[in-house]
Amino acid sequence: MLFYFVVIVISFLVGFAMKRGGLCTYAAVTQMVNDRRMERMMVFLGVAAWATVIIVPLHWLYPDDIGLSLTHYDLLLACIAGAVLGLGAFLNKGCFFGIFVALVSGNINYIATLVGLSVGVIITQFYLSTNLPTSTNISHVFQTSSTAYLWLAMMLLFALFMGMNIKLHNNNFLKRVTGLDILTWQSTFAMIIIGLGGALLYATVSGWNYSDVLTNTTSNLIGTQKMGASFTALLSTTSMVVGGIIAAVTAKEFAISKVRATLILGCFVGGGLMGAASMFIPGGNDGLLLKGIPSLAPHALVGYVSMLVSMLVLVYFLRNKRK
Repeated sequence: MLFYFVVIVISFLVGFAMKRGGLCTYAAVTQMVNDRRMERMMVFLGVAAWATVIIVPLHWLYPDDIGLSLTHYDLLLACIAGAVLGLGAFLNKGCFFGIFVALVSGNINYIATLVGLSVGVIITQFYLSTNLPTSTNISHVFQTSSTAYLWLAMMLLFALFMGMNIKLHNNNFLKRVTGLDILTWQSTFAMIIIGLGGALLYATVSGWNYSDVLTNTTSNLIGTQKMGASFTALLSTTSMVVGGIIAAVTAKEFAISKVRATLILGCFVGGGLMGAASMFIPGGNDGLLLKGIPSLAPHALVGYVSMLVSMLVLVYFLRNKRK
């Protein structure tokens, strides 16, 4: 019972923080292209750093209970899947974080993304399953080593740097590029809570978030997987959604949106691409940030960078930029 209570509390806080922080990789990339600022992206990197700080030492202490991400070395496939994930997020106008934020804020158009995600999973499992990579290798941080200590030290320093919201008054270049001098308390709060809480959930609750619940449920319904989402995963996702909705309501940012046909189409197609791509990397950008990258998994590093590059190119060349 205590474990379930802890899962509910952490999931609620993560959902609340995701909404209050307004995290979305698409929004971060758009800010980089339009405003030449990186504070949103720096927050994402801070999330990965805080996740590393909690998950790696706990794995060393409790290797049987706290899991790190396995990896594969089909890096070309990870690169291609990352690019497709970026294309899907571009069409969807939101990453896995952004989808959650939009839905708990009342944007019902993004229900089409959830349908698209399921369709992408179905197509992949029926027609492309033989090409899916098998993650059986371990990374360099599974056990204590000089590489593991260096990785942990680097991420700890960056996590503290971001967590203290350092004011860069004496360095105009860094202020202009990173925007850390105007990092809001909501962003700092979201970064720390999502980094610590999300990493713990990924390490202890299999398939805890909404995208994994959707994937496992879909796979179970079509008969390609014996078990669907676990009770703990459903409990976690429900608590996260409740936290997000409460965050939206208390901030007076909850409103049922109008249905827009063009957005629904983009959400459906983008969701399909994201659902398929997340199975090939594997993991959406949330899983890559909260478990893959902290575990120093090569597939996660390559996939995430490829996704960002894909989105940057698409936003730069295809989106109407401000004059």
